[in-house]
Amino acid sequence: MITRRILGTATLAAVLAAPGPARAQEGVPRTVTLVVPFSAGSVVDIMARPFAEALRASLGGGTAVVVLNRDGGGGAVGAATAAAAKPDGTTLYFGPSGMLTTLPFLVRGLPYAWGALDPVCQTFENIFVVAVPANSPYRTLTELLADAKARPEALSWGDAGPGTVGNLVALELARRNGVRMTPVPYRNSPQMILDTQSGALAFSMSTFATVRGTDLRVLAVVADERQHALPEVPTLKELGQPVEWRGFGGIMAPRGTPAALLHRLEGACLTAVRSDGYREMAARTGQIAPPLGAAAFGTRLEDEHRSAATFLREIGLAR
Repeated sequence: MITRRILGTATLAAVLAAPGPARAQEGVPRTVTLVVPFSAGSVVDIMARPFAEALRASLGGGTAVVVLNRDGGGGAVGAATAAAAKPDGTTLYFGPSGMLTTLPFLVRGLPYAWGALDPVCQTFENIFVVAVPANSPYRTLTELLADAKARPEALSWGDAGPGTVGNLVALELARRNGVRMTPVPYRNSPQMILDTQSGALAFSMSTFATVRGTDLRVLAVVADERQHALPEVPTLKELGQPVEWRGFGGIMAPRGTPAALLHRLEGACLTAVRSDGYREMAARTGQIAPPLGAAAFGTRLEDEHRSAATFLREIGLAR
């Protein structure tokens, strides 16, 4: 006769052996922390939270995924936190590329360098815009740049700090057009928007998700093509300003993370990016979520790193 004890043991063994979402993938930590290098409520943070839930589902029910905001230093604090973590998959970076590809050229003494984080997968692209106050005298980007040229250093713009996409776009616009303007870095987007609305800034270089729903007027989009939500706004390329910087980012792991674990994380990451919930959130906030695997994401990071090295040395900012 089969006793209850034997039956219970057999049932437990079957559950533990069964594949599926009820159990975390073998080798994946029970808790995964996504380090976001910007404050709660920022665009990257808004992307990270639904992604954390999608990643938890793709890793299996036995894994918890939490978001940790470590802002400061234009994203350097968060990147340093992830780079210094144990390479066992418990801590991952969720954020823009620039903290790895451009910031080390701009800030001396960073506790990490290029290559400190290994690519896992691309999770987002932020569409950046040139936005002016509602009552701004500038109706076009051409008018803004013409005034900047006529009044050197009289115009200021806001961005998320040195080496960020908005900062690099504005710097390249200034170089291409022979103008001098003053950058003003911000740790949080809401204050930058308020200062732009008040006229304290001539314009801001921010993501569309940040200015969406405000009264700011968008003069140009930093994208390969016009955006569905802004069909009347031209791209920089259309305006004769072929600036190539783009806002993209994703998941990266501390250097030295085992290859097998990276492969498992890559698969789960790609599944999470393709999930309906994550893609719907991206669409609602005016962003896009094109997934790229580790190899393609890594190539894109390398290309941006090379471009940053050249550009920042040409304008005399590389340290």
